[in-house]
Amino acid sequence: MDVQICEIYDSSYLNIISALFQDLDPPQLIDRLVPVDPQCQTRTSDAVKLILLDILSGRQALVHLERWAHEIDLSKLIRPGLKPSWFNDDALARHLDRLYEADIHKVISTCLIHIYRKEGLPLQAFHADTTDKTVYGAYESVSSEALRITHGYNRHHRWQKQIGFGLIGNEDGIPFYGDVHDGNLPDKTWNPEVLSRVHEQLKQAKIEDEWIYVADSAAMTKDTLAQTKAANAFLITRGPSSLRIVKAALAEADVQPDPAWSDSFSLAEKNGAA
Repeated sequence: MDVQICEIYDSSYLNIISALFQDLDPPQLIDRLVPVDPQCQTRTSDAVKLILLDILSGRQALVHLERWAHEIDLSKLIRPGLKPSWFNDDALARHLDRLYEADIHKVISTCLIHIYRKEGLPLQAFHADTTDKTVYGAYESVSSEALRITHGYNRHHRWQKQIGFGLIGNEDGIPFYGDVHDGNLPDKTWNPEVLSRVHEQLKQAKIEDEWIYVADSAAMTKDTLAQTKAANAFLITRGPSSLRIVKAALAEADVQPDPAWSDSFSLAEKNGAA
């Protein structure tokens, strides 16, 4: 009985996701930006939708999609006439290659701008941050213009092979820009680059209003400040402790005779929380 309830729930959930995806209209955009190969039985938009459905269904790893495709109603969830065997690893890999060759950043930004405009989502403030993913294996001989897996210091300050991820979302946390970059790319270099790209996305959407870019202290550099001005934006960040003005402000605050400081408190219960 429990298994049947789970299957009904999963089916209903996927139907809702599919309907929302169809309503937002990304498949038509993707097919326009990534030309359909007449010799291929599937389209890139089919592969993208299947992968998204797979991720949002709760499956953790993007493996055995062909096997999973046998368990869902492809005709209803994606489009009529599709067969599960058409979504084997080779077919999906070819579609991912097509996405990259068509300029993956352009495809993603065009789809996101379309969704923002269609849903009337706010475009006044954006929050930016990066993280990394450690990988294991012999990647030294792999040469790719798309991505270089390089040694870098991860969030635990360990020198390991990794790739980097960057994400920018609006004030409601809805993604507006995302990328995967080299594992050794510092945030001080990433910030001005993505500021320029976000500015281009806003111009593409014919939005010339001033906007706000929120980032951590790595954004306090001459390049980022210059790019902020060029992008018609304002920057909100935290001054790094290495700046003399920050050191002076902290020292002055500490020597005030009766500072209006509250007692220290924690917003998290875990050990080591700020």
